[in-house]
Amino acid sequence: MDKGLCVNPVWPCAMTGACSVLAGISGLDVLIHGSSGCYYYPRSLLKVPLFCTYLLESEIVFGTTGRLKEVVDGLSSADRPVAVLNTCIPALTGEDLSGALENKNAVLVDAPGFLGNAEEGAKTAYDCLGIKTDPSRNGVNIDGVSLLDLFWRGNLHEAERLLRLMDIPVGVRLAKDRYADLRKGAALHTVSVNPSYPSGVGTMLGSFLFTDVKDTCANLAETFPDADIEPVLEEWRRADEQMFYSSDKYLRKYEPPVAAVCAQESYALFAKTMLERYFGAEVPVVLARNRDASHIPCETDLTKIVREISAAGPDLILGSTFEANAYPAASFLGITPPDRSRVSIAARPIAGIEGGIMFLENVLNTLIDAASHTKK
Repeated sequence: MDKGLCVNPVWPCAMTGACSVLAGISGLDVLIHGSSGCYYYPRSLLKVPLFCTYLLESEIVFGTTGRLKEVVDGLSSADRPVAVLNTCIPALTGEDLSGALENKNAVLVDAPGFLGNAEEGAKTAYDCLGIKTDPSRNGVNIDGVSLLDLFWRGNLHEAERLLRLMDIPVGVRLAKDRYADLRKGAALHTVSVNPSYPSGVGTMLGSFLFTDVKDTCANLAETFPDADIEPVLEEWRRADEQMFYSSDKYLRKYEPPVAAVCAQESYALFAKTMLERYFGAEVPVVLARNRDASHIPCETDLTKIVREISAAGPDLILGSTFEANAYPAASFLGITPPDRSRVSIAARPIAGIEGGIMFLENVLNTLIDAASHTKK
């Protein structure tokens, strides 16, 4: 097991990652089989209704199936399917929970926290849901939608907008769709708004992050010959020109920033590429949250993260409140949870064309604010 999950961790566990997938599906009740602590953390982070068995010490000692059956029976009266999410203590005792779910419209998702990080839990949830593709389902699935993502609502809206521009229907939204629709089957092809949360459903045609949009459009055009990708490409070119213009105005007055990026691999690589492309920025620290990151180093231990940031002495940190509080000398822009630096109510994208523009705009404003404060 990665020590970063146990020592000063900055990223949620597998159970919370699985919960972020299941809780995004409407028409499905999510029941956390564990203690109150295992319930309140994802409930406060995801801000959606969840249920819990609220296990007590005596139930853990003498068996939890009775309590689980009692709660599942109560939920079943609402005639909705139930996803039972197992947690660390029941998993460690090795208790067989299948008897409590017998003859129930329920699925058991065995994703205790010690399984790994949030991404591994999300994958387990998808595996348990068993979503199949259906050749009769038209369009493209939108993947990578997770309630843990600060930008999930904006990303989903932007992906739907881009597909409409290309006249490509949306298949299913993973994972922000109706349970009944997911059971009917997904489309054969998929695009992602956050590749760090892959569902594994359908053939992946690419990412809608700004740096990947052109390649993804080319794949879509090849797969859907009747699609019209030119409106999206034209919009991309205008956005690219606008961002170069705005960045150049900044660079006439200020030096290129030195930045540290700490986020999920997909967002970290996106942020690094954007900073280098439009600012010529130096990015000496790029750390991924996912343990199995293949392109950049992974680190979830805050002590080690702060050590690397401090050694680099960046002007700008892109990450979470953890990094911002640990190295306050740098200006900060939140791109990964938790971000307690601002109130976030609107559907802000980081994916798509509008997401790329919004990201660069926020970077510019953050740097300009920091420069003006320095002058004072």
